Amino acid sequence: MSNSPGNRPDPTSALRDGTRVMVRRRLSDAERASAAGTPDAGHTLTDVVGTLVRRDVSTLVVEPRRGPHVEIAVSDVVAAKEIPPSPSRRDHPHRAISTSDLQEVMNDGWLAEEGHWLGRWLLRASGGYTKRANSCLTLGAPPGPVEQALDSVRAWYAERNQPALLQVPLPAGVRASDDDLVRFARSCGWQATSPTLVMTASTAYVLESAAREPRATVELSTGITPTWWHLVDDRTREHESVARALLTRSPERIFATAFDGGNPVAHARMASAQGWGGLFDITTVPEQRRRGFARSVVEACASVARKRDALSLYLQVSAANEGAIELYDRLGFTTHHTYVYLEAPSQDALQASALRGLRRPAARTSRASAST
Repeated sequence: MSNSPGNRPDPTSALRDGTRVMVRRRLSDAERASAAGTPDAGHTLTDVVGTLVRRDVSTLVVEPRRGPHVEIAVSDVVAAKEIPPSPSRRDHPHRAISTSDLQEVMNDGWLAEEGHWLGRWLLRASGGYTKRANSCLTLGAPPGPVEQALDSVRAWYAERNQPALLQVPLPAGVRASDDDLVRFARSCGWQATSPTLVMTASTAYVLESAAREPRATVELSTGITPTWWHLVDDRTREHESVARALLTRSPERIFATAFDGGNPVAHARMASAQGWGGLFDITTVPEQRRRGFARSVVEACASVARKRDALSLYLQVSAANEGAIELYDRLGFTTHHTYVYLEAPSQDALQASALRGLRRPAARTSRASAST
């Protein structure tokens, strides 16, 4: 089959608006002519790096970090891919990314059925299955006062008959009790729950660390297989239709299942987006733990990540899961940041608080009168 521009695959088809991209394009005749006598003479290709602002069937519009937008004809594109967000500081790539940028990358790996931006707060809903897909991710400031935004969050989830939840990322070293949003929400009756670590690692280091120990047989698939599904928990089975949609909605994914004597004993899922590999659902049956099966599925996913040019990996783990954290430490993962969920008070709690508020001024007035 001919590979002429008219019938070759479109290398830009997987690019998504708002992501950082690298686009390699052909130089025009005029551009090649203007380069004569310069160090760039003879070059036929050039790279454009920036945020994809818009894409249609014929044109890409990319916004570089500096300078004006660049319009690129799709017919001139030789190669294109999503790449990680710009580093926020000097460090290894898996540590240099900012907390908010990594949270947006992670959101691509677990895309909710519904999403609605409220300023820099992202409201998400997926039928009540998992907190991540049914909470408001706070990445910056909401529009208007925080108290008003909290009321908007409560109303949005009430329309869906779901409890109102905030997911609040906390930079490394910041405790929930020191965060302004957490303190304010708690003063309004919201309760902090489920502290979680976000851990990152170099893909190459994970592969090097995992290779030091024996590996189990691992089956890889781009879709959910019966053996992979066999290991999901009861809550996932109860929400099967929503769960299957969430598990397969991310841009690129791989499902890994480890076997012991033909029996599935561990599994994981990896979602690839923006130059990162995200590890989810790392599970081992209780009687087979500490035998290297979880390490084997992580290694298998990391191998796929390397083939996809994802230099870094991330995962999320409960701060109370010491056994899993120990494994991830051995594989080279370190804590990038943490987050907590904030759960809105019930209507009964709000009414009780309002009544207490009405009583308090009267008590203060009584004491003041007695002292005069």
